[in-house]
Amino acid sequence: MKKHVITLSRELGSGGNLIARELSKRFDIPFYDKDIINKTAQEFGLPKERLIKTDERKINSFLYSLATAQLAANGAAFPLNDIIVDDQSFMFTCETIKRLAEEPCIIVGRCADYVLQDRDIIKIFVCAEMPDRIKRISESLELSEKNALKLIQKTDKRRASYYNSYTDNVWGKANNYHITVNTSVLGIDGSADVLQKFIESYNEKH
Repeated sequence: MKKHVITLSRELGSGGNLIARELSKRFDIPFYDKDIINKTAQEFGLPKERLIKTDERKINSFLYSLATAQLAANGAAFPLNDIIVDDQSFMFTCETIKRLAEEPCIIVGRCADYVLQDRDIIKIFVCAEMPDRIKRISESLELSEKNALKLIQKTDKRRASYYNSYTDNVWGKANNYHITVNTSVLGIDGSADVLQKFIESYNEKH
């Protein structure tokens, strides 16, 4: 049975990373998340700190334009154009994703579903109800529920901005993906079971 590249987008606190790990074990294929940063830095000789700073985030170009205009009005030199550097970081990350996708694997986030849109891939989105997301983040990061909620909202907004800026799609919109699972309904193992069956069926038919 053929194995495909799987892209997995997720809401913070939905357990998407846990599901990616589980599917990686079940299908005996590697999964890539934060290590994409290390691979991009090594492959292209880029500062890891810069890639971490721009990972799944996009600078607000309007605010940047206001800031640089103010500096110019005050006679100050223009700073390094962060927008251009961020776009370059995205392009190098895309190249890393394309190289990783030469073999069956699971790639988490980073617009991978869009970057690989010309290939036969499986696209998954993982979501969950807010109380469950808050509980998971609060426990895993040892945060108060209030701070966990703030982090979730901030991260979701950042990921959506990043995705919507670099693609023609809308982050989290159902028809961008082959299947969406809600871990609040099925749990992590139950969601992994459903996804395993879906992936096996897809692999058999494609």
